[in-house]
Amino acid sequence: MLRAVDCETTGTNPDTDHVIEVATVDILPGGKIANQQSFLICPPGPISAASSAVHHLLDEDVTGKPPLAEVIDKLRGADALVAHRAEFERSFLGKHLGETPNGQPVTWICTWKCALRVWPEAESHGNQSLRYQLGLASPFGIDRHDIVAHRALGDAIVTAAIFVELLKHARWSQLALWSSEPALHTTFTFGKYRGRKYAEIAAEDSGYLDWIISKSELDADTKFSASHALQSREAA
Repeated sequence: MLRAVDCETTGTNPDTDHVIEVATVDILPGGKIANQQSFLICPPGPISAASSAVHHLLDEDVTGKPPLAEVIDKLRGADALVAHRAEFERSFLGKHLGETPNGQPVTWICTWKCALRVWPEAESHGNQSLRYQLGLASPFGIDRHDIVAHRALGDAIVTAAIFVELLKHARWSQLALWSSEPALHTTFTFGKYRGRKYAEIAAEDSGYLDWIISKSELDADTKFSASHALQSREAA
């Protein structure tokens, strides 16, 4: 079973913050969806103002709602989970949804990482931005006014739609591999080469990419992107 999942939280740190809303949508063969589930969750701590600014949920909205432990069984049972920037959902939900019904590890597919590969020139690779760039304003025939952005169910539906589009361009094995690797960026978003392509810099200033890989304290995604650009140049 393939299931898209999204959650909203009190903050961004899975060690100290908590889930306040979770939703799942089953993705069926043929590109349809079924079994939409959405639950508000009462957390053991308050919702930060910064988080409310994103999902517009307040403490009063979740007061009296069940704790995550009371609804988590309804979310289990998938062989693979699909999420946009899946590392976030996995950090909050992975310990609860980490196994398939057969006791095997659940495969996580990250539509953000996969979109970076399939549509590298997209204006933005955010969930809602891709929705409109890919002509998915009303995905699966659901009226666009009924999809609330930055709420768990609306985002899960959009993620499912993006995944269906990705399958038109890449095999399952590719999506799974890309999801397991660091994110691959093709354009610099920082520094002296901001706005330039990694591939261009690999040809013009390979030493800078070597520095990123071996000496910088930049994140794993940036190091991976630099390494990929250099390997691609050597293979050309």
